[in-house]
Amino acid sequence: MYIPQATQEKVDIQHVESNNLDVDEQRLQDLGYKQEFKREISLFVQAGFGFSTMAVLPSWMVGFGSSINAGGPSSLFWGWLVVSPFVMCIALSMAEVISAFPLAGGVYSWSYLLANKKWGPFMAYINGYAYLVGLTAVVITLAWTSATFIFQIANTLNITQISSQGANVGLYIGLIIGATLYNLLGLKYSAYLNKFMVGWVLLGTLIIIIAIPAMAPTHNSATWVFTEFTNNTGYSNKGIVFFVGMLQSGWALVGYETGAQIVEGTKNAAVTAPRGIIICVVGAIVQGFGLILSTLFSIQDVDELLGSEMPVATFFLRATKSPAVTAFFLVILLITQIGSLCNSVLATAHFAWSMSRDGCLPFSGFLYKLRGENHIAANSLFAQMVVCIVIILPSFASAVYWQAIMSAAVISINVSYALPLLCRVIWSRHTMPKGPFSLGKFGIPLNIISIIWACFFGVILCIPSVSPVAPETMNWASLMIGAVMIFSVFFWFISGRRKFAGHIQTTDNEVTKE
Repeated sequence: MYIPQATQEKVDIQHVESNNLDVDEQRLQDLGYKQEFKREISLFVQAGFGFSTMAVLPSWMVGFGSSINAGGPSSLFWGWLVVSPFVMCIALSMAEVISAFPLAGGVYSWSYLLANKKWGPFMAYINGYAYLVGLTAVVITLAWTSATFIFQIANTLNITQISSQGANVGLYIGLIIGATLYNLLGLKYSAYLNKFMVGWVLLGTLIIIIAIPAMAPTHNSATWVFTEFTNNTGYSNKGIVFFVGMLQSGWALVGYETGAQIVEGTKNAAVTAPRGIIICVVGAIVQGFGLILSTLFSIQDVDELLGSEMPVATFFLRATKSPAVTAFFLVILLITQIGSLCNSVLATAHFAWSMSRDGCLPFSGFLYKLRGENHIAANSLFAQMVVCIVIILPSFASAVYWQAIMSAAVISINVSYALPLLCRVIWSRHTMPKGPFSLGKFGIPLNIISIIWACFFGVILCIPSVSPVAPETMNWASLMIGAVMIFSVFFWFISGRRKFAGHIQTTDNEVTKE
């Protein structure tokens, strides 16, 4: 593993001053890299970036209607209660690692640094491709659901209903292009966006969780909310039904790690980044509880919700009895989702840039270049834009294809969370350098809990939502993650093992790997 020349707790200030480097630049140089992004990100923006990327408000509401099939309201509430502590374990484990290794490669870099010399390149290569696929699938999902929100707003306010696949794809492409162009403005403007988004999300969440119950004609009882168990899945085992219903919580509570992709532009990164992860996860968990309770107490007609093509709009419309108010609430969700899309586009581009810095991707020389005085990963942004547009085109042929993309997002990211922690437990249990944020003796136990949960949840993610299974209802997560892993392993043996040897130093500073 890398042994930083600086001490574990702090950098030698005299050594920093003699090299005219600040603490962040020295820490990055100790890991073999030069400073290439401007340090413009504060703690508020770092936490806001993860919080806005998670976007619990729209992410949970997008699928809560159909999730009532699997366990009903009690499954949605208790599922959140079950998932949250395990997500917190992963977040704390990641916070400790990013404090030691504040690199834009995130889980990819950590997998290399925490494994030994023999296995490091392989683990980084596999995890890098899996995570890149997951991030790309998340971008696609966010752009598609944002387009869907626009259609729901239009259909709520107009008698003539729009359901054109071509129009949806057109809006999707426009949103992808718009998010890419915004990120070409640089990290400073990303900071502006996330300062706005934190306020927007907090205010929007408060408006929805207060106004919906206040306007709802009737309210469900606490007994119904906390104990009603519905099973329309076809499974006879209630445990499986509960686990399937828990997927909604798992989908909403991802994205907190994306702060790693802007960490090389963060001030006092070894302290700020771990704090940002913890703050955004705690905020998202609390936000989720408020949103879930408000929604479940205000549902008017479960059967109508299950049969609706626009369940979120239907829920708002029945609770408020007003198309205008419904459209207003949908606008809150839409803007929140677009903010998440912009953050995810930036995170994906920076992650691709980080992998290209080490020569891990095709056309790495092109993708690694930064443009302009603001040092923007423009080439990676444009490459991502083209890929996202091309990937969506087969959706004209089959809706199953679109479902497979959504499955790939969750399962790929879930796998990527576990791999660096597994590397630490196997190879760096007692030798990982300690950053300013350390879990001490609790580090390894929390790592092990996180790994077990990620494996368990990975299995759940592959369970079809209904039984018996048809092509339209098949859960394609297992196929997608299998394809990703086979693809990455295949290309590792074809070219990766010869061309990729791990991190490529961009400074003359020497680092060692045991």
